[in-house]
Amino acid sequence: MPKADLIAGVFLMLGGLLLLFVIIPAQTEQDTGAAVPPDLLPQICAVGITILAAVLTLNALRGKTPDIKPPKASEWRALVAVVVIILAAVALFEHVHPAAAGFFVTLATMLYMEERRWYLLLALPGSLVAIVYLLFYEFLGTAIL
Repeated sequence: MPKADLIAGVFLMLGGLLLLFVIIPAQTEQDTGAAVPPDLLPQICAVGITILAAVLTLNALRGKTPDIKPPKASEWRALVAVVVIILAAVALFEHVHPAAAGFFVTLATMLYMEERRWYLLLALPGSLVAIVYLLFYEFLGTAIL
């Protein structure tokens, strides 16, 4: 498996660099006057892809790749549950309000992970929504919608 990891790591690293230096600058407008530039999130993702691909490549070169085990049934159930939570949050985002979607996705994920302390169930999603509101609306002066 190290050979497949090496090939995948090199291709992903090259793709991440291509995204970062060629594709994203060519496909986004640079001078929009927005507080948050439109190429910020794609650049963050491209940097993440490139760094993780470099780690995969280095591990494959050193022969330190883990053995692959098939996923358990509980992991598949968790995947389905998280996808359902995200789809419900998208519906809330479109039809209710972005804050409701953010609160729901955090709360529902915590409940799925069997968190039952009421003060955490209220404080964490509430503070997350408040921090995002303060960041985008108050400090950056922009809107999420």
